[in-house]
Amino acid sequence: MSEQVIRVAIADDNEAYRLTMRDVLLYESGIEVVALWPSGVEVLSEIERVRPDVLLLDITMPHVDGLTVLTALHERHSRVRVVVLTMHDQSSVVLSAVRSGISGYVVKDAPLEDVVRAIREAFAGHALIHPQVMPAVLGEIERQHQLSDGWKSLLTAREFDVLCQLAAGKSNEQIAESLHITVKTAKNHVSHILAKLQVADRGQAVLYAYKQRWLQPEWS
Repeated sequence: MSEQVIRVAIADDNEAYRLTMRDVLLYESGIEVVALWPSGVEVLSEIERVRPDVLLLDITMPHVDGLTVLTALHERHSRVRVVVLTMHDQSSVVLSAVRSGISGYVVKDAPLEDVVRAIREAFAGHALIHPQVMPAVLGEIERQHQLSDGWKSLLTAREFDVLCQLAAGKSNEQIAESLHITVKTAKNHVSHILAKLQVADRGQAVLYAYKQRWLQPEWS
């Protein structure tokens, strides 16, 4: 069976950077660049027509910035996975992006293979936040928030255990082994969690838990 191609759009006001990223991704198996946008205006006007699987999104752009784009896409219930690609590593910016439902956050001076990894992880439904920004994020969360037990109104204790396993990046087989349950039971718990949280996949469930302060992020 042929490999599914990941359709990627790049939104960045720096033309040289857009073209460089396009050229890098041309050599990546299973990835196709379908759009290059210089600002958030083009993103919001063309994304429904182009329908990329993953959007590489710069935060600082003219007219309509990345955070505004994220908010708009969230309100539209867009299914595009967003990987924020930016020079910003301030905790407030990162937290705003995470709360808007991103699937990844990579700083521009990170190795290019990290960007490619973030694209593939996002497409697979996983979340990846670059280690460079995590100390600021964790510090901000610790200062501003206490963990909430609000999950109790939606999930059973066992489902919350499974959600914690999802946050650790474990597969159904690994969850089954850790919790001493069958793989089928693990799959059923995951399905119930997605339905109760009204999210499409495991990555969104984990991000939902972080935004609700049910879990402490521990990306590495």
